[in-house]
Amino acid sequence: MIHVLCSKWGDKYEPIYVNRLYNMVKKHMPCEIKFYCQTEDAQGIDERITILPFPRDLPESTPADMFSSDNWRNGKPRLWDRPKLNYFKPNCWGLEGVKIALDLDMIIHNDMTPILDLYKGKPLTGRSWWHNPDHENGPDWKRRYGAKNNGGFYMWEEVDGIWDDCLKNAERIYHIYTGGTDNYISQRHLDKFEFVPSTMYYSFNRGCSWPDDLTKHKIREDKIMCVFNTDPNNAMNFELHEAASMYDEVKDLWQ
Repeated sequence: MIHVLCSKWGDKYEPIYVNRLYNMVKKHMPCEIKFYCQTEDAQGIDERITILPFPRDLPESTPADMFSSDNWRNGKPRLWDRPKLNYFKPNCWGLEGVKIALDLDMIIHNDMTPILDLYKGKPLTGRSWWHNPDHENGPDWKRRYGAKNNGGFYMWEEVDGIWDDCLKNAERIYHIYTGGTDNYISQRHLDKFEFVPSTMYYSFNRGCSWPDDLTKHKIREDKIMCVFNTDPNNAMNFELHEAASMYDEVKDLWQ
């Protein structure tokens, strides 16, 4: 049995995102699961989904504390998706055994068995295969604390070090990694993870793998998970609900 978690806070995503993610997991994960949502507002969420409260261990880590804080940058709180750090609290919410965390803005459109089979005890995460790996050694990448991983997917039982690091260094982490938890994990804890390969994982807005498969806005029928990571400064980056209104393939899969 696998615990599958997601998080919803604020008003960016409607409950339909949670409910449809649950439907896709139930359809494509061939094992017993329990599905959870960490949220401050359960209204509209399928009653079969267990609601999880936000732990208060880290400073300004609940939605209410985040949104009332003065510590914002570019219209977002520092380390804007910090509630995802709660996944790595040891025995968080009393969930023992294998856990998977998924972002809301993704489509799962094939059997997840090949991904589950990758897990051999070392935690797994997604990888941003679609960007030029040469950039990872450049000065701009270092200045931005760029992320090699894509945290739309995590699979783990326990990950040593992340939670202790957060407890000891939360304010510094918030201040430095304003881009998000992907940047934080990539810069300080990436050695603790294996990657889901590009044969299974891709981005709707950015492509699949550098340099040979970078076609945007394409569903790749042979792969398993499609993430909808967006850049707010790019008008051709579509949120999942926007893509569903424009592309029949996306509409048919996001159910």
